[in-house]
Amino acid sequence: MNSHPNIDFQLNLELDKWTCKSSMFYNSVIKDHPGLVEGKNLEPEAKKAFNDKYVDDYYKTHRKELEDAKEKMGSDWLKINKRFFEVTNKMFDVPWPEGKYICYLSIFNCNPRFIETKEFQTFYKHPATTNYVCAHEMLHFIFYAYVGKNFDQEYKGLGEKVIWKLSEIFNDVVLRLPKFVAITGQKDPAFYAETKQELDDAIKLWEETKTVKAFIAKYFMS
Repeated sequence: MNSHPNIDFQLNLELDKWTCKSSMFYNSVIKDHPGLVEGKNLEPEAKKAFNDKYVDDYYKTHRKELEDAKEKMGSDWLKINKRFFEVTNKMFDVPWPEGKYICYLSIFNCNPRFIETKEFQTFYKHPATTNYVCAHEMLHFIFYAYVGKNFDQEYKGLGEKVIWKLSEIFNDVVLRLPKFVAITGQKDPAFYAETKQELDDAIKLWEETKTVKAFIAKYFMS
């Protein structure tokens, strides 16, 4: 059986400032933090200062809540990580990529991941639970390693956007399998497929293929 990494849970105020300022996350950011809308139309430097102050103030006024949430996230993950890695190690025939895996608690429900550095953010109030987000993000790391080993030409030739979409579709499917639902407790989480039909087609593809390698190969052929 493959060995597996441990996740270090940390706070990272500066990373949350980056998330707050990223245009790709704007709609997600303001959903839980409508006070940030006030700074939307400011000049770039003033907007940066406004957003940074918002994050600084939130961390100051919620420090104990965030520290407690970080500890709970780590404790909750320890309750399921053994089963999670037992399932994933049977599913993939590649070792986990080396690195220090870090989950940063976030005050924003954006949950970006950074494949190269093995880091990701998890919204500390995530409705699907932080365990589900950790499982989702950890699957990306092993999936990218698997595609890089077994589908190297496709990986290099198709581009990041295609592989990113495939990784999300894969997660949509496998995290709905009974063995993962038993771990995360999330039977029908939100999905990244663009439509319900796309999700249903991907689920059907898994039912036809049953293995990661066959699923990916047929996906590339479709």
